[in-house]
Amino acid sequence: MALAAEGRDFVRRCVELCNGQQAWSVVCHRRQGQSHNRGWAPELEDFTWLETAFCEEFLKDLTWFGAMDHEWRSGPRPEQGGFWVLLWSKDPRRFWWELREGLEREGSSPQIPQEAPPWLIWLSPR
Repeated sequence: MALAAEGRDFVRRCVELCNGQQAWSVVCHRRQGQSHNRGWAPELEDFTWLETAFCEEFLKDLTWFGAMDHEWRSGPRPEQGGFWVLLWSKDPRRFWWELREGLEREGSSPQIPQEAPPWLIWLSPR
């Protein structure tokens, strides 16, 4: 197992364990800029990544990724229960290195303006 974390802490813990805080900050900043350029107001943006979206975007294609599971864990009081995310890896140490490299690559790649998906063309005023 590479990580067991509460759902709300999963992305932060992944970034911390790979020592990718600076690269993650760049990735979030760039994506925030892309959203702003598409007409979204920055104050309405939420860059709190859900664990499933983060996994799809950054983890699943990594060589050392194994699987991601969800588990309900309860505490001594009912309000202390919550969903935990379990991240499995064939080699956790290499997995964290590979994630850091991926975040650094994502943050340093040239920005390419993204077009709206073809199905949105009918919804977008021209």
